[in-house]
Amino acid sequence: MLFLPNSSTAMKNQQSTELTKKQVMIKTLQAREHFWNTMMGHNPKIKHSTCQTETVEHNHLSYVYMCSEFSTKEKMTKYLAPIFTKKAIKEGFEKYKIVSYKGKMIVPIGDGSNLLGWEKSSFKLISKKGNTRTYEFTVPSLDGTGSIKRIITFVKENHKWKVNQLDAVM
Repeated sequence: MLFLPNSSTAMKNQQSTELTKKQVMIKTLQAREHFWNTMMGHNPKIKHSTCQTETVEHNHLSYVYMCSEFSTKEKMTKYLAPIFTKKAIKEGFEKYKIVSYKGKMIVPIGDGSNLLGWEKSSFKLISKKGNTRTYEFTVPSLDGTGSIKRIITFVKENHKWKVNQLDAVM
């Protein structure tokens, strides 16, 4: 009797090895969404979220409590881990001063978004080394006044391609 590999399994294994252009764009847009949801302290896709509206002063900064879906470091990490590397999450928490305060996660109050049209961006591979791929993106401004360049690095972690910087897509 001859057993052939299941074609869908073979396809999954092949897809996890290389990072396609489509995957780069999908993961980039997911990274942008997850970053801004984190900075707002809320995931709009959660229907039964509860949020505290009060602000708190901590280490000379004004913070807002994160909503229930992000209320603990464990919940935040679980939300970010499918998109970002462990390194990106750790460094992002430090850089943006996202901390636990009196048992709940807080985030500094910020402006909440930018005016870049990531959906219409173009990109090219500029480095491919082992399990690391680096792309240069050209991202147009939403107001049509120009574009900016951004570098995004993907690293394969636990057999999945992930963005290696929390704010790479801001």
